Amino acid sequence: MANIIRNMNFKPILEKIDYQRLSEPQPSATINMRVWDEMKVERLRSDAVKVMLTRNVKPEPECIFSIVATMGVEVIINTSEYESVEDPIEYFKTSPVARVLASNIACVLSQLTLHSQIGPMITAPVVQFPQ
Repeated sequence: MANIIRNMNFKPILEKIDYQRLSEPQPSATINMRVWDEMKVERLRSDAVKVMLTRNVKPEPECIFSIVATMGVEVIINTSEYESVEDPIEYFKTSPVARVLASNIACVLSQLTLHSQIGPMITAPVVQFPQ
């Protein structure tokens, strides 16, 4: 299973950003920023798949901003190894592909939130899937 990815030369591309400015927080309110990731894998051709990681940032209670960012990368695969995997999403969740996408999304989010009320939002450069 370790030979699924044939080429480790990843070129992540920003697919989508949805930034919504919300209301101002109440004075001295406690705000929790919920961060979670979702992954999608789609077959492009016989020797390639596209892996997309979406990071969601939603405050509780809803205020300041919410962000949904998606970054994708085309991965060249060994077809026979890929076909033998029961769940490609589970494989890619723990692969170097996920780490590259998560670290790139973390950089984008910190730049987008640089001048917000809470300053730059530094999210972990690792995937954060709900349990």
